[in-house]
Amino acid sequence: MEFKCIIVDDEQPARKLLENYCSKIKSLHVVGCYKSGLDALSVLQEKEIDILFLDIQMPDISGIDFLKSLKLHKTKVVFTTAYRDYALEGFELDAVDYLLKPIEFHRFLRAIEKVKEVHQKKEKREVKDVEGSLIIRSGKKQYRVPTSEILYIKSESEYVKYVTQNHGNLMVHGALKEVMNSLSNSNNFLRIHRSYIVNMTHITYVEGGRVRINGEFFPISETYRLDFLKTWK
Repeated sequence: MEFKCIIVDDEQPARKLLENYCSKIKSLHVVGCYKSGLDALSVLQEKEIDILFLDIQMPDISGIDFLKSLKLHKTKVVFTTAYRDYALEGFELDAVDYLLKPIEFHRFLRAIEKVKEVHQKKEKREVKDVEGSLIIRSGKKQYRVPTSEILYIKSESEYVKYVTQNHGNLMVHGALKEVMNSLSNSNNFLRIHRSYIVNMTHITYVEGGRVRINGEFFPISETYRLDFLKTWK
């Protein structure tokens, strides 16, 4: 899996160091470096960011206060600072790790491994494949949903929505790519669009580059058209 990262630090050498460290790990992709939290705010609101490397002592707004102002669901935070005093408060804000400057590469690697562990645990907890069913954690409830009852799955920002016959719509944090991995034991599901995975057994008919399921139409994008036609035949 690729992790999209942003770096927020008012010191240019610190930004360059973290960007260099990220470049050494294939799974990390830096989408932006910023001098302050205010500069990074729009990116965090508009894109799905997996890891936020966040300095604490910054002129406009501290990293601590900036994080308190955000509502992050998927994004994991790694604090980077020259001061030990903020460690407890940082972890109380659910930061995955707290890196002290000067940051050594082996310590950076350990932080990334922690992020991956948190991500894997969350993924296993929210959606789990069990003998033809998915155990889906949505809100405070867990549902056992037979895969045959799933009509389609839709991407909605940082969430995916499972539309089912008997359990309504179930919202889960994640991405469609992760969903396809969780459905690897079933041959009935196919991604037809960047926003949709459909259950092929519920397709009533195909017409003009779209499929109909349960009275709704869903587009087949060019990216997935060939795979769909091969499977549909």
